[in-house]
Amino acid sequence: RHLAKKPDQAAAEDGGLRDSFILSEFLPYLLNRAGVRIGLSFAKDIAHTGITLPMWRVLVALWQNGDQRLGELSERTSIDISTLSRLLLRMQREGYVVRRRSGLDGRALSLTLTAAGREITEQIIPVASRYEDVAINGMNPADVARLKRLLVKVYANIEAADARAEKASADEPDT
Repeated sequence: RHLAKKPDQAAAEDGGLRDSFILSEFLPYLLNRAGVRIGLSFAKDIAHTGITLPMWRVLVALWQNGDQRLGELSERTSIDISTLSRLLLRMQREGYVVRRRSGLDGRALSLTLTAAGREITEQIIPVASRYEDVAINGMNPADVARLKRLLVKVYANIEAADARAEKASADEPDT
């Protein structure tokens, strides 16, 4: 039979972690919680269009930045290349994007929005903007700008840490 430990006994056994690690104040948890909440609600609101959240990220990235290569689009949307390739095939079948040979390098493929892709993107942008408005409700413009700068910094910090870890792993001799 399992006997529950008393809270003070559990805290002593975990070296005080229980007192110092507070999930509700843990930045990755807070970021994920907010992002998931916004993403699920937004996806539900645009479901009638047939556009999924990953499709939306592709559409708006192409709409905002013009033609892009697969690698650029993968980086911009935070969708890994193999998942993005499958998604783009679906989007191409549905008439939202086309693949073209790049003008600079005839071997490279460039992804472009179709007229239907531009139209659906511009139809969804006001919905996306409403979600941002709801998320920043009660914040002053300076706080919103600071929050956005800090989130960009958080992303850059994690990206740099991943790059250092990959380099360190590559530098290790094979055993």
